[in-house]
Amino acid sequence: MWKTERKKRKLENKIRSLLLTTMIPVILIMTVLLFMFWQYTKQYSKLSHNLAVSSEFNLNFKDEVDARIYYVAIGSRGTETLPYYIVQEARDTVDRLEKSTGRKESMKSIYNLQSYLSNLQEYMTELTETKRYDDRISFLESYIYVCTSLIVEEMQNYIYQESMNLVQIESQLGKTGRMLAVGMAILVILTVLILLRRFFWFSYKTTEPITEILSNVKAVGKGNFDMKKVEADSLEIQELDIGIRKMAERIKLLLENVKEEQRIQHMTELQLIQAQVSPHFLYNTLDTIVWLIEGGQDEDALNMITSLSVFFRTSLSKGKDIITLEEEERHTLSYLEIQQFRYRDILDFEIQIPESLKQILVPKLTLQPLAENALYHGIKNKRGKGKILIEGIDLGEDLILRVTDTGQGMTKERLQEVQTAIETGERKGFGLAAVSERIHLYYGSGYGLKISSKEGEGTVMELYLAKKMQNEDVS
Repeated sequence: MWKTERKKRKLENKIRSLLLTTMIPVILIMTVLLFMFWQYTKQYSKLSHNLAVSSEFNLNFKDEVDARIYYVAIGSRGTETLPYYIVQEARDTVDRLEKSTGRKESMKSIYNLQSYLSNLQEYMTELTETKRYDDRISFLESYIYVCTSLIVEEMQNYIYQESMNLVQIESQLGKTGRMLAVGMAILVILTVLILLRRFFWFSYKTTEPITEILSNVKAVGKGNFDMKKVEADSLEIQELDIGIRKMAERIKLLLENVKEEQRIQHMTELQLIQAQVSPHFLYNTLDTIVWLIEGGQDEDALNMITSLSVFFRTSLSKGKDIITLEEEERHTLSYLEIQQFRYRDILDFEIQIPESLKQILVPKLTLQPLAENALYHGIKNKRGKGKILIEGIDLGEDLILRVTDTGQGMTKERLQEVQTAIETGERKGFGLAAVSERIHLYYGSGYGLKISSKEGEGTVMELYLAKKMQNEDVS
């Protein structure tokens, strides 16, 4: 194990050394190229900013200043409306442009603009000191208009110079970008060539043990869980091999558990079949027949014997566990007819199953246990007469067998206990949980028994079945 970890560390050092010797020159060259690109981008950003500011200045400055000074010159407005603040804002703008301007030609325009703006401020002051109207108009046209025109022209010249500079920067950016792309391509090619050489070596060292692991996985897929240990220099591959062998052991254990569960399921079915005829039920039925005969009710006794015969015939059903819904209905009907002789004062029942559903195959003892549960836990516990209604509902590819009773119902606590027993498959003799478990076995986990109840009103049990079983061969 220590040797394996040592080899792993040595391998990591080689990989680290390879990456460092390859990537450090790449990083240095890329840093230089990116720095150049960043410098040109910074200059480009400044020029774009300068052009945007100067364009706005050029568009609004002359019209606003000339108009405001004109109104003062003709006397329609007071001197307090002179655009000193506009000129000052312009000077501030030019000062900001000065900080971000680098070319000599552009700086010359900046200096001229600063001079013209200073002169314009002085001219506005001098205009306020001129008394005569004609002199103010003459001064306006000879100095102020000329000065604002010079400012506009100089700003246009500044824009031209900055535009030329922007074109040069764009050209330099293009060259730098191409250099960056070419450099990247060369470096990538060199890096790939170096890494490929090492890759084939790594591939050789890892392919063989991985191939062995793959063979083991395929063997597991075929049901062979006895996997041999794979020898590898890489600790990661060894851990993978250990993990797969452990997984195979768990799968083997799970399959054994599934087989055991199926065995238990078959045992449950045998218990169900063995419990089809309760000795207590048979004793009570025969006792009732004797009582009817002694009472001279021969016809009722004959009918009860006939129902008992049908009940036994369906229970045996030639040893089959899968019968038609019609046979299961007949079995349940005979059971209820027998019980009605004993509980005629409290029991009424009705079966409504469409003819279209009667030839569908179902597990034996699907309906009768529900009817028995409705009688003994619902109808018998209620004062007065109650009714059991059995219905078949067609849902297309599925169907519902619903058993409704108007008996005592269950408390919320008792209902929760029953639902838990159904969900967990808790086996307590021949009960609802066993019925639901058999449905899961034949139809899958998406089907089964649902139960709802309200104390004092009754209980509804619904069996959700498919028209075609998933596991008809389970029996």
